[in-house]
Amino acid sequence: MSVQEIQSQLTKLSPEEQAGVARFLDSLRQTNTPEFARELAERHREMDAGRKISEAELARILAAKPAAPQV
Repeated sequence: MSVQEIQSQLTKLSPEEQAGVARFLDSLRQTNTPEFARELAERHREMDAGRKISEAELARILAAKPAAPQV
């Protein structure tokens, strides 16, 4: 699929769907950077050194956060 075809399809989406695509593209841009790779490597080193949380603790942390809006 060409960029032109993708752009044509995007114009047919609702504003909410377009916002979801925009968030997805922002996420792609952020994760495809050297800074992100360094941060991820650092987090892996921390985990390898034993800095981890249990699944139950993660569930408690996520339950305490407000849910992200669904689009």
